Amino acid sequence: MKKTFLVSLCALFFGVLALNAASLDAKKAKISFGAFKTIDKALVKGSFDDIKLQFGKDNSSIKGVLEGATAVIDTAKINLGDDVKNENLTNFFFAYFKKDKDAKSLIKVKFENVIEGKDKGTILANITMNGVDRRVPLQYNIKDGKLSAIGTIDLLDFSLDNAYKKLIEGCEELHEGVTWTQVELYFEAPIK
Repeated sequence: MKKTFLVSLCALFFGVLALNAASLDAKKAKISFGAFKTIDKALVKGSFDDIKLQFGKDNSSIKGVLEGATAVIDTAKINLGDDVKNENLTNFFFAYFKKDKDAKSLIKVKFENVIEGKDKGTILANITMNGVDRRVPLQYNIKDGKLSAIGTIDLLDFSLDNAYKKLIEGCEELHEGVTWTQVELYFEAPIK
């Protein structure tokens, strides 16, 4: 009788652990951004086609999966869904980023200090861009089997004054004379 009870208790315990286990689908995860132009602050969404993403190893919780997760983004693989916009952003903005030893402009991200609540939480993203490190808070929520996070950066916080000026000059007419320095960051991943 004791043995049956103990076996049942262990099965229940491990069953609860399995239900609380979490995993995010790295293959379907997306990192994208929203930049703004014109006096009406029109949103321009984009993403990158070359992202190397690695999640944390602890699948016991969402926090465990996110804590220590890293991404390396190649800015040469920009995707705004429009060849002219891709070319403008490449030539008038990313061309002025600091390059690494392989002559690439990479953006590196590491998730830290994850706080997990019920279907929501925060992530502190350590972002390295243009040779500058900044910590950017992201707010996330979980809905319909997907984790979605959002945060905001200011381009000038990454010593991108020159790149920003070149973007303004190159796109002045298209942006109706207004290019905003704030950029929204988006991270999405289905929960497996």
